[in-house]
Amino acid sequence: MIKTVKYILGLAILFFLIAYLYHNWRDMRYLLNINRWDLLSIYVISLLAQLNTAYNVRYLLFAFQIKTGFGDMFVLQNAVNLLNYVPMKFGTLFRANYLKRHYGLTYARFGAFFVYLNLLMFFTASVASLCILISVYDLASYASKVIFAAFALILVLSFCVAFVPLPAISSTHKLGKILNNFLDARHQMGKNKKTLIFCTLLLLFNFIITSIRLGIIYHSIGQELHPAGYLILGALGYTTLFLSLTPGSLGIRELVLSSGGVALGIPLKIGILAALIDRAVALSWVFVIGSACTTWLWRKYPADFTTPQFSSKPGEKENSGSTDLLQN
Repeated sequence: MIKTVKYILGLAILFFLIAYLYHNWRDMRYLLNINRWDLLSIYVISLLAQLNTAYNVRYLLFAFQIKTGFGDMFVLQNAVNLLNYVPMKFGTLFRANYLKRHYGLTYARFGAFFVYLNLLMFFTASVASLCILISVYDLASYASKVIFAAFALILVLSFCVAFVPLPAISSTHKLGKILNNFLDARHQMGKNKKTLIFCTLLLLFNFIITSIRLGIIYHSIGQELHPAGYLILGALGYTTLFLSLTPGSLGIRELVLSSGGVALGIPLKIGILAALIDRAVALSWVFVIGSACTTWLWRKYPADFTTPQFSSKPGEKENSGSTDLLQN
């Protein structure tokens, strides 16, 4: 029931944005004039973001003494991006199953890995945004205060989830054992400060180039904004990347970006158009590169797509020879 409500909500938001675009198309179509160099720059930035994310995932797994191939993580990352447009966050499930089958990463450790990947992303975007809001926007407007409060809350929650110690659960029940395994993995991840700091720097780079991509889109449609504003928009968009309210955060990201633009003084029609262009670029990348990577994995390891997810025994490592896939 909850999942159905989430999908309906996402589709309703997307329908509203498309309907708004349709009814205001006469006023907006003259803005849609992206030249080939801008488009090329956007796709180059998208490639850099995917390469950076793949390296970040690879490095974060070092906390569990798991070494993966960089090319393998790049292919997997793009396949996950495509599969996350399938309901039930299938891409995340596929990644968990893939890492367990081919690298022996248990589901408890994957849970800790996935949580920290999200938390580091939220932490990076929040810290950068708070600094920008204080130094550049000086919290002069009501909208900037609301954005500041939202990022401050995200920062506090991220820190608490990542580092506040939690007691072990004294239970012999299966669920209790699973939670204890997760807490052990969380502790192992949290004590690797060097890994976390380096991954945060990688995410900071991704955050900056994502903001540059938005800046190119806004510039191409004739909307100028303070460079710091693009960083705020990038942070808002960044925090929606792993939200699973809808497949691929479809509709949610567009609503957040357009609303954030309004808060920064950008007309709603400009914000919606920029957000939809950004989504169109993301979709074209996902369905071209993501499809190619998914096809590669399907041909290389068809069992990963035909056998039930999470069907192997805990700790079992299948196809041990697969760790050399696309090794660099």
